[in-house]
Amino acid sequence: MSADLLNIDANNRLRALDLSSFIIEAPAGAGKTELLTQRYLKLLQTVNEPEEIIAITFTNKAAAEMRLRILDSLIAAANQTPPDAAHKQITYQLSLQAIQHGQAKDWKLIENPSRLRIFTIDSLCGYLARQMPLMSRFGAQPRVTDDASTLYAQAAQQTLALLEHENHGGVVKAALRYVDNEANKLCDLLIKMLSMRDQWLKQAQHEIDAEQLQDTLRYLVEQALEAAAQALPSAFQQTLMPIARFAASNLPCDHAVALLIDWETPIQARHEALPMWCAVTDLLLKDNGEARQAVDKRHGFPTTEAGKAQKQALLEAIAAIGDASALHYVRALPNLNNNAASWQIISTLSKLLNLAVAQLWLTFQRASEVDFVEISQRATRALSDNFGEPTDLALKLDYQIQHLLVDEFQDTSPSQIELMKQLTLGWQQDDGRTLFCVGDPMQSIYRFRKANVAQFIHAASRGIGDIKLERLQLYRNNRSCPPVVDWINSTFAAIFPALDDE
Repeated sequence: MSADLLNIDANNRLRALDLSSFIIEAPAGAGKTELLTQRYLKLLQTVNEPEEIIAITFTNKAAAEMRLRILDSLIAAANQTPPDAAHKQITYQLSLQAIQHGQAKDWKLIENPSRLRIFTIDSLCGYLARQMPLMSRFGAQPRVTDDASTLYAQAAQQTLALLEHENHGGVVKAALRYVDNEANKLCDLLIKMLSMRDQWLKQAQHEIDAEQLQDTLRYLVEQALEAAAQALPSAFQQTLMPIARFAASNLPCDHAVALLIDWETPIQARHEALPMWCAVTDLLLKDNGEARQAVDKRHGFPTTEAGKAQKQALLEAIAAIGDASALHYVRALPNLNNNAASWQIISTLSKLLNLAVAQLWLTFQRASEVDFVEISQRATRALSDNFGEPTDLALKLDYQIQHLLVDEFQDTSPSQIELMKQLTLGWQQDDGRTLFCVGDPMQSIYRFRKANVAQFIHAASRGIGDIKLERLQLYRNNRSCPPVVDWINSTFAAIFPALDDE
């Protein structure tokens, strides 16, 4: 690693201890846990009570490790036991100052480590929900289960049992028609959707506006077609036209490529032209998206002199395309037809999902158990009312929380981002309160919980809520030797894009 990058790394580690809001990109082996520990110790020097600092991570193991590191650092400072390792000197000095400040405030942190507010994201949600049980609509606190599949199944079965219900039976009957009256299939779909309801519930609770959705879908389709048009510019299409017409003339009329038999003008990036784009893609690419390397009479090129000439022209054109991924992608695009029945299906299923969520809540009440999704949703509701205004709990926390630290930020989901917005609602830039996020976009592993690395990039460029975050990057790798790091950097340079893309 170059000396310049090592200098930047060292400066960024010091900068990260300033009382500002940051988002830190820390690759594997960069020592982010040590940096989080140092940040926490630095913040302990500035607050009136240790509870004003909240640290969030994803697993119990990570939370326990962070707590242990902080306590070990404080104990070493209290015992005047400086470390031997050079990189631990900063941590030791910060611990000494934190101990002195704590003694002046009579915190007794070593004797009362529970005053260190270090949570997993789920335990934080549970803590918030317990603060205002009425506002979070729990009443008596239920148990939190790691496996709620049985509860999901009960709720799904109860939803389908509404088949003869006066008000809801029509929705269930309509939904069953869409799956050919296979009740078990619909039940399985509901079970799966209930387990990930944090990913769709907000959208399903709104009335379906078919016209607006159609416009949005049209925009997305045409964005994708624009990318395809860049892969096949007009001049290139002109070259393909006679080849495509020849192939189409030798194929049955129900063949996809037969649509190109009268192709004489460049295809535009319009949703109406999607069938033409799909036909051209079928001419050029195999089903798996790879470029065709051979064609024969099955593709419209007979073993005649003309067929051989056109086949050679097609293969030369294919070789000149380069990246064909945008073309292959058009095959997955929906064909917009303004069919009211299609939107009726969406509306019906949306209503059915809302019924299932209501049945799940009744199931939770009877079992006195909830899942982590419910805890998260109720915690967010405990912080804001139906009009988006902060609740008494939110106002109380606004007083209490001065600093928020978030570990493994690359694995946060939209609902967790929303919780952070609620926790920092009302914060002003440079008012002394800080948000500190650290993670590695290349280690995002929670896609199944709707975590998306784009949220890391979005937060770095736009902040979270009203909080702007200064982006710092760490480069030093403490785990691997230079040859390994250099090989990985050179190998993966060709895989990852040069610029971030939200």
